[in-house]
Amino acid sequence: MSLSSTLKESYNTWLKKELVFSEVGNGYVWISTPFVDTNYDNINLYAHYVNQDEIEVSDFGYTLYNLNEAGITINSRSKTIWRIFTQVLVDFGVTQVDEALSITAPIDRFPVAKTRLLQAIMRINDLVYLSKANVTESFNDQIAEFFKTNSVLFTPSIEITNIAGSASHFDFSIPSTSGVEQLVKTAARPNDINAAKIFNYDVKATLPARPAKYIYLVNNIKHQTPVNSTTLSTALKDLSAEVATTLKFSNLLEDTSLLQNAS
Repeated sequence: MSLSSTLKESYNTWLKKELVFSEVGNGYVWISTPFVDTNYDNINLYAHYVNQDEIEVSDFGYTLYNLNEAGITINSRSKTIWRIFTQVLVDFGVTQVDEALSITAPIDRFPVAKTRLLQAIMRINDLVYLSKANVTESFNDQIAEFFKTNSVLFTPSIEITNIAGSASHFDFSIPSTSGVEQLVKTAARPNDINAAKIFNYDVKATLPARPAKYIYLVNNIKHQTPVNSTTLSTALKDLSAEVATTLKFSNLLEDTSLLQNAS
């Protein structure tokens, strides 16, 4: 079996095993995911037909409700949090109506809409930790500034259609003189198991369509907790070293050649 076939089979097996769909009445389908929110409960999504051609996927307002319960109020008075929040909405194409976060898309784009909303929710949940640490800029802001300071050419926030017909989001694309693109997904918290799982699944789903070097870059600077080897092994499960690797931000600061256009 070819590598692309193996990865596709692995990805489809995960989808069938980890995602649960259930009719809950009033035309809604409840979707339970394997990823957890700030309360360590599974993140759930809700889908329903807007019309015969379109479907809406929503969080029913639970994301912002949970943040509010944690003492995080998202409004323009909190400039850093508001900027990061609104940028996430733009990056993933999410609409906010009252407290609910949602995406409306053609029915054949449902997998893309579901994936976008789920990843947006996990990014927004990170605001709890950014607020507690009194952070004035996001981790991605720091990485972008690092690239600019070190004259690294990059494209931020890219989306790639994968073998499942869905879309995988990567935070940075770095071209190289060798012709091998480097695709970077960041984790603002070093032991974020959700981010590690997403990286692993996105690499498996994207690699057959977009050969590249995939890099999982973790922020171990702002946190006192050491990077857990289990988290890193989750990110790299069933992936070869030629395909994917993990990188600590502290190591990158010590050796800027680890992410360069010449590689």
